[in-house]
Order: sequence, then structure tokens, then C-alpha cells
Amino acid sequence: MIKKILILAIVSVTLFSCGSKTRTKREAREIVMGTETPDFTAFNIETVHTEDAIPKNRLKAKVQMRYKNGNERYPEGIDIVTFDEEDLSEASHLVADSAIYTADSTLYTVYGNVVLDDYKKGQKLETDTLHFNKENGDIYTDDRVRIAKEGEIVTGRGMRANQNNPDEYELLDIEGTVYSD
Repeated sequence: MIKKILILAIVSVTLFSCGSKTRTKREAREIVMGTETPDFTAFNIETVHTEDAIPKNRLKAKVQMRYKNGNERYPEGIDIVTFDEEDLSEASHLVADSAIYTADSTLYTVYGNVVLDDYKKGQKLETDTLHFNKENGDIYTDDRVRIAKEGEIVTGRGMRANQNNPDEYELLDIEGTVYSD
């Protein structure tokens, strides 16, 4: 009788320990193959987006990570140049320490030392975070903003603009304006 109980105990322990190892391996596989791990990683990329063979913008990044859900991450910086439609000159230039693209909301967010030079308007925007909604063209931040243009520097917190109306933007909380010669 004791021999049967001992054999039953050994078999039970063996079965349960195998079951927990299997579950652990499956959990590990789900972690590796899930959306938390990139499906695709590229290094030192440069892509040019064109429409009807006309360049619209150029994106450079040291690292691009793409996930199964369509999200993208640029953890080591991003550099984007947009081109003027008429003469194909550089219209604007954006650099940031990192960026993400969220596919379900078509939202790009750039972080850290964000600098956007608008060569057509002669303006430079500096902030810590900037969001761009690809679908409706909204550009916004709730962080501190510094906009420098010829003879004027405006600082504030929060900004709203739209890509489809580039001549207008709104600073939500203007903190100061400095005029220079």
C-alpha cells in the first residue's frame, strides 16, 4: 500500500512539474512573439515617401522597430525632411531623440529635444514632445514650446496647428515674447 502511494506521489509530482514547465515555455513564447517584441528591426534606414514619383518626405533613423499590430518605434532618434511641392527644395526639417507611431490612431509622437525648422516661414519650433495625427493633419503638444522667427522669440506651454493650414497655429499659454533686432 505504501509502495502504491509513493508511486502515485512520484507520478503526480512528475506530471505537475512537467505541466508547469510547459506553461512557462508557452508563456515565454507568447512574450517573445507578442506585440511587445518587434516583428521587424532595421538599422540605419532611409526611406523616401513619394506620390506620383514626386518626393514628399525623407525619413532617416538609426533603428526602426515594427510590431505585428502596425506600431513602429524609433528609439535612437528620427530625422524627417519634407519637400516643397513646387521646386522640391527642403521645406521643413524635424529631428528628435526618439519617436513612436501608433497604427490604430495614426498618431506619430516624437520625444526629446524636438526641433522643427520650417524653412518657408523662417521659423524654428523647439519642444520636448510633439504629436502628429496622420489622418487629420493635427499637430500639437502640451509641453513647453519655444518658437523663434526673425526678430522674435515666443515661449509658452501647449500648441495646436494643422498640416493643412500651415500659416496658422495657436500657442495655448504664452509665457513671454522677446523681440530682437
